[in-house]
Amino acid sequence: MSIEALVDPAPAVLRAACARPDVASTMDEAHAALAELRFCEGLRRGWEEARAEAAVREAAALSIIEGARTTVDDVRALSMADEGGAASDPGAALALGIWRSQWRLASGFPALNTRSQGGARVAPTPLPALIAGLHRDACSGLLAAGLTVPGQVATPTDPTLLTPALEYTRCDAPALAVAAALTAHFRFRRVFSPASSVVGAGLARWILVTRGVDPTGVCVPGAYDALDPARAGRSLAGWV
Repeated sequence: MSIEALVDPAPAVLRAACARPDVASTMDEAHAALAELRFCEGLRRGWEEARAEAAVREAAALSIIEGARTTVDDVRALSMADEGGAASDPGAALALGIWRSQWRLASGFPALNTRSQGGARVAPTPLPALIAGLHRDACSGLLAAGLTVPGQVATPTDPTLLTPALEYTRCDAPALAVAAALTAHFRFRRVFSPASSVVGAGLARWILVTRGVDPTGVCVPGAYDALDPARAGRSLAGWV
């Protein structure tokens, strides 16, 4: 078996893994937690604020994963002062771009607790455009600060690395498994440079929301990694 098959398991392998009792049990726990979140009383009227806060917290977590020394409070302050320009230092520039990436993603999620008015539905963003947009936004702070070059933005390090990611998004494995596969693929393979993991995390959130696993859009998956990188690293190593 090639190393590519180990690092990028086929969708059929992903589906088979989901049938394992330990994996199924873990996914059941995640579904239960997300169901509890879905019916949180505070989301009845405060879902917009909750999504804004989730974008800040996910951006902070992903910034830490990418090596920036930052906090949730730092990212919140950056988001509130954002006027589209450059940040003060490399870590802040990266964190600001990651927040923009998360906020634009969350802004496209369906509204909660609203009745349809019969208007035209907004066409979903094509997946290649979504991927490019996630990376473009994530790099925007670095680009404004002169810390990366335009040729690296929204351009994969190797176009063939996008193929497994696109296959995962189209496969009929459980959404949680697809989200995990995307997270691991973009982290291991460095599909983009910099901020490959940010794109994978954004796609993972998009999968969870659009497939109805987290319709609230307020889950913060990256917090697991940021709070305990060693534990997360051990879990992620199981992907290979």
